[in-house]
This record gives sequence, C-alpha cells and structure tokens, in this order.
Amino acid sequence: MKKRVAAVITEYWDICHADVILTKMLDGFRMDGRQYASTIDIVAMYVDKFPPTDLSRGMAAKHGIPIHGTIREALLAGQSEFDLDGIIIIGEHGDYPDNELGQTLYPRRLFFEECLKVMLEFDRIVPVFTDKGFAVVREDIEWMYRQIKQNRIPFMSSSVVPYSPQRPAEKPFPNGAPLRKMFGFCYGPVERYVYHTLEMMQSIAENRACGESGICRVKAYKDGEAIGRLLSEEWNGIYRTLGGYINLRNLDTFPSEIKDPVFVELNYKDGLKSGVLMANPEVVTFASAYQVDEQEAPICREFLLQGGKPYIHFGRLVLEIEKFIHTGRPPHAVERSLLTTGGLDACMRSLHTGEAIDTPHLIVNY
Repeated sequence: MKKRVAAVITEYWDICHADVILTKMLDGFRMDGRQYASTIDIVAMYVDKFPPTDLSRGMAAKHGIPIHGTIREALLAGQSEFDLDGIIIIGEHGDYPDNELGQTLYPRRLFFEECLKVMLEFDRIVPVFTDKGFAVVREDIEWMYRQIKQNRIPFMSSSVVPYSPQRPAEKPFPNGAPLRKMFGFCYGPVERYVYHTLEMMQSIAENRACGESGICRVKAYKDGEAIGRLLSEEWNGIYRTLGGYINLRNLDTFPSEIKDPVFVELNYKDGLKSGVLMANPEVVTFASAYQVDEQEAPICREFLLQGGKPYIHFGRLVLEIEKFIHTGRPPHAVERSLLTTGGLDACMRSLHTGEAIDTPHLIVNY
C-alpha cells in the first residue's frame, strides 16, 4: 500500500533538488535498466516561492496534487485531521538571503518547526525526510536535534553522495576498521559542497572500530594558508596518494592552479583527523582517502555522480527515502547529519573569523 505524504519545498524548477527528487517520485524513473514507480503518494504540497521558471504548478496539475498556502494546510491535506504517513522537506535552492558568514538562510528550521507543531497538535509523529543538512546555523541545528530526540521523530537528512556508486567497487573500506586520518577533495561553492564531502567521509568514518564519538574542533584555512596546510608534513602524503588516484596532472604544481583554495581540518574526539580541500576548478569529483595507520597506504574511494540529466544518483536517494517513509527506520543515525551539518557551520564560522572553532555540541556517541 502506498504511503501518503506531503512535500514542503522552497522552489521547484528544472534540475533543482525538488525536481531531481519529487519528479522521480511523481513520474517514475529508470535506473540500472529497470523502471521504478513510486511507492508513495504525494497528496499535498507547500511551495514557498514561485520564480518565473516554476514547475510546481504544472506538475501539481498533472498529478492532481493541491498546492496549499500554508504548511499546516498542506499537512492536513484538506482534512480536519492530520493523517499523513510522512513528510518530505526540501529546503534547498531559491532566492534567500546570506548572513555575514556567507551562509544561505534557507528556511529549513521554519519548515520543520511548522511540521512539528502539527504533529504535536494531533499527537501523530510520522517519518520526516529533510534534504541535505537539516538546518543552517548552530542555534537551529542544536534546537532541531533536541526536538528530534525528545519527540522520538523518525528522521532522515542526507546528502545524495553517500548513496552514490563507489569506485573501485571492490575492496571497500572495511566496516569496523580503525581509522587514523581521512582526506577528501571538494569543489565549490564552499557552503553547498563542503557539506557533500563531509557526508561522503562521515558515512565511512562512523563505521570505525571505536564507533563515533564526535568532532571537537574545526579550523578552516584559505588562500596561501590553505595550500601551506595541504603541503605540510601532516597532509602532504595522503593528498598525493589521492591526487594520484584521480590522475591530477602534476602533484607538485597542482596547488598553484587552485582558484581561491579552502582547506578544512576537523579534529575528532578519539584522535581521528579529517581534511577537506576545495580545489576549483581542477577537481570536480567527490574523491576521498582513508588511512588506518601512518605506515599504511591510504585506501582511495570515488563517489560517482551523473553530471547531467536525469541525475540518476538521486534515484538511489529516492529509493532510500521511500523505504524510510514505509519503515520509519532511517538508513543512518541522525547524529551523522548533526556532525556534517554542524561541522559545515563551524567551517563557515572559522572562515569568517580566521580562528579555530571548538564544537562541544558535536561531541556525540553513536
């Protein structure tokens, strides 16, 4: 039986996140030679903005879905009771202001808060999927995490990257292995894509032998300081290994080719160190390396995204979302999203101030 859900979104236009997720649910899609039809019914929508390129009204008319003027009305779906089976929030893309840190203030907390009010009013908690990070700034991130835990909300928030095919397909980094250091490439802009790299690496890091204990400190470097940190004794070896894996032309001259480089260093409570290099315009892939021991060669992984339509990597995410709506069991702990979303916020704060950011709110076990 199909599950009935409401979609709460910022905007809906060609190749935005609402399109590459919801259109697959509405129209179906092909992946790996198979045709998939959705196992959920989107019965109501709330759309925050309607730009000239809007697709939401046409898609809603095509599929007989009412677009409501408020989130509450969308969740009630024309009824006097809240009886939906799930909620999909896509708070990504759209014309929203930036704060002084360069963070785009998408209304993700507002969307979630309005949904929470309805669930509490009718004493009906349902699975909630929120696309990408579940909030933007630290205060909202901490507030949402508390609400999710206190109200025992089945909750999923994720980048598409961890669910993408990996290369090489054989010999993945073994679950339960200890982990000393990890490094990943990223491309820009900073806030939108550092997040994806953090998600890519955390999806592997959380499986290490000791379990996850959280992030205690984040420091972001830019321009010459970023390159100096990259080429330091601490990071040079793992950078060269991964650069060789993805066939960067010349590892000696490559750093000078990077436009406005950013290097982010995250220190975990258990001693694990993570580094992210934003390397525009030369690196446009999500590639990462993982090192068990200083004396061992890093294991390299590349997470593969389709560079054009139909962006089939989102099809894999859609299948995970639908399974989550049906079962109420998220594919990973909400703490992963807490670390990646909170780590990104700390990165933006560090870039703004030039200082390292202590993150006691990100010291969690799972």
